Amino acid sequence: MRKTSIIIVSYNTQEYTRLCIESIRAYTSKKKYEIIVVDNASEDGSVDWLRQQKDVKLLENRENVGFPAGCNQGMQAATFGNDLLLLNSDTIVTPRWLDNLHRALYSADKVGAVSCVTNNCSNQQAIDVSYQTMEDLIAFSEDYNHSDTQKWYTWPTLVGFCFLLKYEVYEKLGGLDERYSPGNYEDDDYSFAIRQAGWRLLLCTDTFIHHYGSASFKDESDPEKARVKQELFAGILQENKEKFLNKWQVKYDYKVFHGMTGVLQSEDAKKQVLLIRCSVGLDLCYLHRKYPQMRLSGIVFNETEARLAVRDFPIRYVSDWEKITAGIPARQDIILILGDSLDIPNREAVLAKLRHRLHSKGKLFYGEGRCVFCEKRE
Repeated sequence: MRKTSIIIVSYNTQEYTRLCIESIRAYTSKKKYEIIVVDNASEDGSVDWLRQQKDVKLLENRENVGFPAGCNQGMQAATFGNDLLLLNSDTIVTPRWLDNLHRALYSADKVGAVSCVTNNCSNQQAIDVSYQTMEDLIAFSEDYNHSDTQKWYTWPTLVGFCFLLKYEVYEKLGGLDERYSPGNYEDDDYSFAIRQAGWRLLLCTDTFIHHYGSASFKDESDPEKARVKQELFAGILQENKEKFLNKWQVKYDYKVFHGMTGVLQSEDAKKQVLLIRCSVGLDLCYLHRKYPQMRLSGIVFNETEARLAVRDFPIRYVSDWEKITAGIPARQDIILILGDSLDIPNREAVLAKLRHRLHSKGKLFYGEGRCVFCEKRE
């Protein structure tokens, strides 16, 4: 019987780790998982507690090797053939969480990895919640966590707080890229590698777990330590962002949700919508999630982004703005230009070309900063 190897990297998060493991025991189908904890030289008593847990396979590091390397150790120690699940130590899992994710993971051969939604996350993976207690969290999740294929969405990247992948993906790609140690962007990097190898990523909005967030970088008992840790976190985040962009040769906004897509309304739900500068497709995925019947397509000016973009929508590469109409079929209902339109060369001429690609009552949206302009073709 296939099991799931749940891999947790621990670093001075004893209380979080205890709560996480206890929630796994309480809300995960018995005999369908193993727990592997890689401890990165914690000094808060974590190791002593973990050594007492009979159902935990513990790997003890003498120094902090970072999150990516710790995950790799855990994946190497997993039972051969098991699905692999990277789970942050500062999470609380909930009823039916793993059964739901497993069902999505095996919904198609080309699904390589899946994740869920939570209360504290980037990448449009957070939802609003109102619970205040553990009891309220579980009650909320009991009501929320019902498997629903209509709530599985292709997504460009998945955040690594909860990252379930097939063993065959690991066999082909190996582990996380350790150049991102001590952590940050290794999950985006792995997401890109999985999709480049031909698999899809699914965001499962039918499944919720709790995530405290960046527990290893917090020290709420000492404001000065907290400040130093947050500055360290910000520095690492920026360094790893630069490493990622240089490695994959994509623009910085590949993971930016452009709020301008909010100009679309419910009456646009079935229209044909083109996004210019859609990068690898996050905005397209978001709009599909919000308006499933919307006919979506995109244009990019970066060949790498076109190659790495999600494959659920037609995304065309255009070499420059002067050739913009070559990538746009006529009679579009709506065209959105994402980002600052002031940087468009020969801006008025380009906008004129775009207007001529619109349906007779089509709309063109473009913006500068917070201003959004809508033009209807008369």
